[in-house]
This record gives sequence, C-alpha cells and structure tokens, in this order.
Amino acid sequence: MTLAAVRPAPLVTGWRPSAAVPSLPRQQGRRQLHVVAAKKGGKKGGGQKKGPGSLMNPPKPAEPWLQTSVIMQNLLMIESHSRKTGRPMFAEEVEIHEVAERVWNAPFAVLAHDIEEGQPNRFCYGNKKALELFECTWDELIGTESTQSAEGDAQVQGDREQALARAMEKGFIDDYSGWRKSFKGKRFQISRTTLFNVEAPSGEVLGQAVTIREWEYEDGTKGGEGVDPAAAATAAGAAPPDAAALAAAEAAVAAQGALVRSLKEEQGLSNSSPEVQDAVARLLQLKGELQALQEAAAAAAATAAAAAAGDSL
Repeated sequence: MTLAAVRPAPLVTGWRPSAAVPSLPRQQGRRQLHVVAAKKGGKKGGGQKKGPGSLMNPPKPAEPWLQTSVIMQNLLMIESHSRKTGRPMFAEEVEIHEVAERVWNAPFAVLAHDIEEGQPNRFCYGNKKALELFECTWDELIGTESTQSAEGDAQVQGDREQALARAMEKGFIDDYSGWRKSFKGKRFQISRTTLFNVEAPSGEVLGQAVTIREWEYEDGTKGGEGVDPAAAATAAGAAPPDAAALAAAEAAVAAQGALVRSLKEEQGLSNSSPEVQDAVARLLQLKGELQALQEAAAAAAATAAAAAAGDSL
C-alpha cells in the first residue's frame, strides 16, 4: 500500500511532546479500553511476570524515530504536506511501512513543533538531517521552544512569527528564507523551505512542520538536498576532510558505540532507559557526521581523479 491511499486513523485528535519522546496523541471523548485475559485453571497466583519481549511488555526500540508515537506524527506530516501543498513530500512513492525510515533519513531537514493554546510552541520532531544541521541530539531538541532555532534578535524573531502566521492562515507557504542558529551557535540561512500546518483527519491544527531543502553557512558553505559536499566545501574555500579527520570521526563513533554496549550489557539498562536513549541519540549524530565526512572525502577524490584523467588526455 502506498501513501497515496493512506489516511491516518481518526482516533488521532491531539499532539503532545515529552522530554524524550513525543507521546501518543491524546484521545478525547473515548473510554479507555481494558483487556483482561481469562484466568486459566491451576493454583492462584501461579502466573509469572512477563519479561521484556513479551506481548505484555514489548521492548521499546532504541531509535526514538521508530516508536509508535513518532511514526504516527510522520504519517500526519506526510498526509498534511500532500493535502496542503498539493504535492508529495517525496518525489517517488513511499510505502506505508517505509515512512518512518524515509522521513528520518531524508536528504533534507524536517522539523515540527506542536501548538497548544496558552503554551509556547515546542519541538516534537526532527529528523537526522535536522539534528545535524542544528547540532543537537534528539533529546536536546524535543521539548525545546521552537523560538530557540533562531537568534533572539527582534527582527529575526518577528520575521519567523510572520511566516508561521502566514502558514497558519493559508495552510502552507513555500517562499520563506531566513537566518537560523544551531544549538552550538553556528548561524546559517535556510532556503527552499516549505512551512505547513499539520492537521488531524478532523481538520484540527495540531502543529506546524517545515522541510528545509537548502542552507548556507556564514562562510559560504552550502548544504542540503542535491548539494555535493566536496563541491560545496571547495566553493567555500574549505579543504576536504583528511585521513586524520576521518580517523577521529571513526574513533568517536566506535567509542560511543562501546558506551552504548556498556550501558546495556554491563549496567543492565534497557533500551527505554533515558541514559541509553541519550547515548544512542549521540551515536546516531556521530554516525551522521562521519557519513558526511566520508561522502565529502569520496567526492573530493572523485573530482581529483576526473581532473587527473582530463589532464592526461
């Protein structure tokens, strides 16, 4: 089944984030259903507690983007983007079971914040590219007020608020560009952005999301969908990563992977433990940084090889 035929289930009526992982949308006007297994014969109290992995206590995935609540958000975002803009988020068809992975690994940044009356808008989703762009982990992003994605300058914040208001009124805008800053203070200008309302099947606006397909840092380095990392670095006057930089990135990934294994195997923590989730989020970020370096190095090598071949002709 492709997304063209998918409609989110009508039980979704709200959108709330939590400090670590967005919670399932709240259900209003429904009674909670309790399922109680019939008692089997034998001694009372003879049943055993269900261990991890059983249907009564299923293990939680280590990656937050694979949790049920996040997948539901992804479905709402995909559907809302198509309905509001009249075009799909991805050029090719996406099977419903591929949604979470495709959004998470998209070559462009995807961010979303919730909307709750009387409360500041807070981030409830960011894909891998967004975490790399804003230099943060999943847990650092989720629950943070979305105003923190831009500098505190009145004009910058005013432009951002105007864009959000226009999107709220029209359903979406795709002509927005503006300056943003990472959690570490690095400034960059976003472009080719689409800002749209995320709605429940009932039409209630639950939040807003944005796709950022291109950005440029203050030093002139560009990034985003379809941008060659090596070409972008060369255009900005930056040298491609050398062997030492790659080795350092690989060592950081290996060390963080060892930390995750230690937390689980030596300390006995589960995937649902905040310590494990933080460590895994950091590991994913480091892997993304390593992949970007490897791609830049490979592209630089290919460019050099092509140039050498051309000189030999």
